Amino acid sequence: MIDFFNAFFNSPVMAGALFPALLIAVVTSSMSMMVLAHRLSFLTVGVSHASLAGLGLAVTLSLPLLPTAAITAVTIALLLALLPKRQGINEDTGTGVLFAGSMALGVILISTANSYEVDLFSLLFGNILTVSEQDKVWISWGSGFVLLSLMLWARSWWSMAFDMVTAEASGIATSKLRLILYAIVGLTVVMCVKLAGIVLTTGLLVLPAACAWFWGRSMFSLWALSLSFSLAGTLGGLMWSYQYDWPSGAAIIVILCVLFVLSWFSSWAKQHIFEV
Repeated sequence: MIDFFNAFFNSPVMAGALFPALLIAVVTSSMSMMVLAHRLSFLTVGVSHASLAGLGLAVTLSLPLLPTAAITAVTIALLLALLPKRQGINEDTGTGVLFAGSMALGVILISTANSYEVDLFSLLFGNILTVSEQDKVWISWGSGFVLLSLMLWARSWWSMAFDMVTAEASGIATSKLRLILYAIVGLTVVMCVKLAGIVLTTGLLVLPAACAWFWGRSMFSLWALSLSFSLAGTLGGLMWSYQYDWPSGAAIIVILCVLFVLSWFSSWAKQHIFEV
C-alpha cells in the first residue's frame, strides 16, 4: 500500500493532474449545494450537453477550448433564465430545446474537424490527465471567480432557494441574483469538462451535496460535508484510475455514487433499525 501511494504521488502525470482535479472538486462541491437547493440538476444536464456547441466552435475556428465553451455555456444558462414563463415555454421545455439544438450543432461542427484535432472521448467523458498548462490557468481563474461569487452571494442564494417571497421582502435582488446563479452554474459546468466530460459533469454537481444532505443541517455543515465527499471521491477516483488504468472521470463518479448509496443506507438504518 505504501509503495502504491509513493508511486501515485510521485508520478509526473498524476502530479500534474492532482491540483486541477482537487480544485475542481472544491468548486463543484460548493456549487452542488446551490444546484440541489434550487433544483437545477436538469439545468446542469442541459448546459453541459449544450456546451458541446462551444467546443465544436472552438475546434472549427481554432479558438481556445475552455473559454469558448464557457461563453457558450453561460449564454445558454442565461437564455434559460430569461425564458418567458407564458406561452407554454417553461424552464424544462427551454432546457430540452436548447440542449438538443446546441448538442446537434456541436456534433456537426466536431464531425467536420480533422480527427487529430479533437479527442471526442475526452470531451464526452473527461480526461484530467491531458490537462494543459493553459487549461490549468483557465481552471484556476474560473475557480477563483466561482468561489468569490459564493462568498458574496451564497447566503442570499440559500434564502432564495427556500423562501423567495421572504427573500424579496428582505431586500434581496432576487431577479438579478437568479441570473448570476445561472451564469455561475454554466461556468462551473465547463470547468468540469476536463475532469468528467460533458456526459458525467452533472454527477460532480449533484452527488457531493446529495451525500451531504443525509447528514448536514446548516448551510455550513452541508458545505463542509459536501466538500469532504467531493475531495474523497475525486482523490479516490484518481487513485482507482491510476491503479487499473480506467477513465478518471468515470472512476470519480462511481465512487461518489457508492458514497451516496452508503449515506442513504446509513440514514435509512439509523431511522428504521437503530431507533427501534
